[in-house]
Amino acid sequence: MPRLEFSERFADDLAGVTSPRVEARILRALDCIERFGNFGSPLIPRSVKERFGDEVRKVVVRPFDLIYTYYPEQDLVRVEALIHARSVY
Repeated sequence: MPRLEFSERFADDLAGVTSPRVEARILRALDCIERFGNFGSPLIPRSVKERFGDEVRKVVVRPFDLIYTYYPEQDLVRVEALIHARSVY
């Protein structure tokens, strides 16, 4: 099971979530990512790849995309950001 590492950006993004239900869904998504590092989709908009790198993945947690990078050789998941889904398309 990979260990999770959270970016400062993600911590700030999560602190801005005002809905307890959305926050609970985000935490469940993080549990899935922790169990299965390659859980998310590699189909990422170019603007997100330009900002976070070509290896990022996403998990949709409406209304956000949870952006992370999985490093299997290090058994590590770096959680990069929560991006409002409308802002990246």
